[in-house]
Amino acid sequence: MANEDQQSEQFIREVDEEYRRAQLKQVWMRFAPIIIGACVAVVLITAGYRGYLWWQTREAAREGDIYLTATEQLETDAEAAKAALAEIADEASDGYALLARLRLAEANADAGDNAAAVSAFDDLAADGGLDQPVRSLARIRSALLSLDSGDVEGAKTRAEPLVEAGNPWRHLAREIIGTADYQSGDLAGAREAFLAIQDDAEAPEDLRARSNLMVGLIDGQIAADAPASSVPADSPAGQAPDNAAGQTTSPQQ
Repeated sequence: MANEDQQSEQFIREVDEEYRRAQLKQVWMRFAPIIIGACVAVVLITAGYRGYLWWQTREAAREGDIYLTATEQLETDAEAAKAALAEIADEASDGYALLARLRLAEANADAGDNAAAVSAFDDLAADGGLDQPVRSLARIRSALLSLDSGDVEGAKTRAEPLVEAGNPWRHLAREIIGTADYQSGDLAGAREAFLAIQDDAEAPEDLRARSNLMVGLIDGQIAADAPASSVPADSPAGQAPDNAAGQTTSPQQ
C-alpha cells in the first residue's frame, strides 16, 4: 500500500512538472519575439550611443586641430586664418564655434579694425543662445573698443546695462562710463561714476586706486574751471581750511 502511495505521488509530480513545462513553453512562444526584440534594441542603442560618443570625440579633436592651426596662422597669414575661424564659427560644435567667434573678434581688434571687432562683439552680446557671462564679457569688450575709437556715447550705451548690483562686471562698466564722461567733458558725471567704484566694497583694489586718482584729477579741474561756490562740497577743493573761514591768525607778539 505504501508503494502504491509513493508511485501515485511520483506520478502526480511528473504530471505537474510536465504541465509547468508546457505552460512555460506557451509563455515563451508567446513572448519570445518581444523579449528577443527588447534585447536586440538594448544592444543596438548601446552600440549607437558608444558610436556617437566616438564620433563626437573624433569631431571635437578635428575641430580643435583646425582651431589651433587657425590661431597659429594669425601671425603669418591673417586673412586665411580669419577665413578658417569664420568657417569654424559657422560649422563647428557650440564650444569651438564660440571660441572661434571670440578669437575672430579679437583678431579684428588686433588688426586695428575696431568697427568689425565691435560689430562681432555686439553680435555675441545679443546672442540669446549664449550664457550670460559670455554675453557680458562681449559687451565689455565692445564698450572698451568703442571707447578706444572715440565713440564715447557708444561705450556708455554698451556699459550701462552692466551697472547693476551683483553684476561682476559693474566695476569695469563704471570705469568705462566715468572715462567716457571725462572724455566728453562731463566732469560731474565722471566724478559720480568713479565715486561709485570707491563706495563699492567689492571693487578690486587696483580699480579703486585708479578711481581715486581720477576723482582727484577731476576735483582739481573743477576747482580751476569753476567758482568756489560751485565746487562739490565733498571734494578737497570744496572743503574749508582748518582755521574757520573769515578768521585770521593773530601775529605773534
